[in-house]
Amino acid sequence: MAVTGVNEYTNAYAAENSTSTKGSSGLSKTAQDYLSELRQKYSDVNITVADFSNLEQRKAYMFSCSGYNNVAISSKIVEKMASDPATAAKYEKIIAETPEQGEKLVKNCEARNTIVYAQGVVIDKDGKVTYWAIGGDKEPRENPGTVYKEKVQKQLEEKRAKKKEEEKLKEKRLEQEETAERLLEKLRAGSQTEVTGDLAVTATKIPEKGKGTQVDYTI
Repeated sequence: MAVTGVNEYTNAYAAENSTSTKGSSGLSKTAQDYLSELRQKYSDVNITVADFSNLEQRKAYMFSCSGYNNVAISSKIVEKMASDPATAAKYEKIIAETPEQGEKLVKNCEARNTIVYAQGVVIDKDGKVTYWAIGGDKEPRENPGTVYKEKVQKQLEEKRAKKKEEEKLKEKRLEQEETAERLLEKLRAGSQTEVTGDLAVTATKIPEKGKGTQVDYTI
């Protein structure tokens, strides 16, 4: 997937058997010296001299780049910049702003769930400026509806589990009470203890008249 930039949108796809002209060969001594100074002045920008004869060569250049702040300038423009202060000021401003423009572009792409692999600027022989970037989709975003559905489902499961546990405790309590009742029925004399699960029941027959029977059960 190709994502493009500020003044012109350029779709970039891999180009087979295509080349781009790089380097400073063909520049005058004055232009070469100027280019050297330019690279030192803007050390955070990767400046390349490139004259593309067709779109395929431009595409190949873009895909050969990595990272941000790549600037390709036509040798014709470099010559003009070296000899004309006004032209130099015009295009140096673009070079100086490349990191800022790149940062904005990256943020814009990230907001659209796109990751940027390479980004830069091309200044052709006619002085036309093109901002470009190459990127691809990130991992699919979570669907808000799916997230909400999963949250509700989890809550329902937790409620069911809690209710099941409460019912289990209730059944256990009833079972323990029934055990105590059975022990009372068996009680005839003295004392007797029956242990079932976590319940210990002790029933004691009180021999005194009118006192009845005392039962204690603990969990």
